[in-house]
Amino acid sequence: MTKVKLSEVIRRCQTRADRYDTNLLYYVAGEHFESGEIDLAGRGEIAGSTIGPMFYYAFKPGDFLLVSRNPHLRKASRVDFAGVCSEKTFVLETADESVLSNEYLPWVLQNDRFWNYAQENRHGSTNFFINWSTLADYVFELPSIEDQKQIATILWAAQSVRRNYRKLLKACDDVVKSQFVEMFTLQSDGEVVALRDCCASICGGKTPSMKHPEYYGGNVPFIKSGDVKDDSVSSGSLWLSDTALEEAGVKLIPQNSVLVVTRSALLQRKVSTAICNKTVAINQDIKAFIPNEEFGANYLLWAIRSHEQRLLAGVRSVSTSALDFDDLCSLPIKVASKERQQKFADFVAQVDKSKFAVQQALDELNATTKKILNQELGLGDV
Repeated sequence: MTKVKLSEVIRRCQTRADRYDTNLLYYVAGEHFESGEIDLAGRGEIAGSTIGPMFYYAFKPGDFLLVSRNPHLRKASRVDFAGVCSEKTFVLETADESVLSNEYLPWVLQNDRFWNYAQENRHGSTNFFINWSTLADYVFELPSIEDQKQIATILWAAQSVRRNYRKLLKACDDVVKSQFVEMFTLQSDGEVVALRDCCASICGGKTPSMKHPEYYGGNVPFIKSGDVKDDSVSSGSLWLSDTALEEAGVKLIPQNSVLVVTRSALLQRKVSTAICNKTVAINQDIKAFIPNEEFGANYLLWAIRSHEQRLLAGVRSVSTSALDFDDLCSLPIKVASKERQQKFADFVAQVDKSKFAVQQALDELNATTKKILNQELGLGDV
């Protein structure tokens, strides 16, 4: 292997484009990336959009996009279509295909070692970012072009399987949604009440000041919007101390509360919800709905999810996207007997067994990919 600087083998493209060019159909913004994923999670249509004038960098199929803001979010993906992105997104391509394969390029960048470097060399105090000149100095080991192609073939094959596993996980959720609709939404009988009336209380959260290190490093799980991504959540990357509870006004959210992310760039395409399966603290971008004795957490979770399209239609965007909180609290929820709620919960438990098996297979695949990157390339995690 040969040690190289990023700037020696990867070129930053700064081609400016007219976003009103009718040949350009799509744009990519921060909400279209999924943290740590090589595949792009979505894209927006330029026609009818409200993207700002800073979306002027053109990209082409096969380019690699890397978001320079908040490097801890690890937003970087390959694109297979042409479009525009903002000036805060780096458009990257191979400088010389005989030295660095374009198929290998994404794996050089979407891994732990690279992102740790970006995090350690970030700038800013609140809105963190990484400069291209800093990334250009990143040094890594580069295999021969023949080895790159062989390794890339294996990694992209694993990525294809990973996509299929993720589709299976989504299919499981779709089955549960369909069952909920069949059991409750399609039934014309029964009382309907607002979501707020299903709750003993509704709580918001806050982020203790980072200027007080004594507020952090304790035993209280602190949940941020990015931590709410599965059916349940128990911890995130940060933990709060008892001092934060006593001095910073942080409230504890009880176990079996339903968490809804109400402010996030991801609200352009999905509403993130989860049940907290232990006592936690939450940040200001999340609302906690604490069910009253008539409603189970599982039932409320899927009742909220069944209204996802309605909620997304009411999303407001100023500096970032936000749900209409009044609309959220007013969601119509069918009053169901404890027996029917339990029957639905039993169905969810059966589907969860399938999801667990798929997730195990996905975890094993991710571990295999990690092993290749660690042992063969010395790059770190994906």
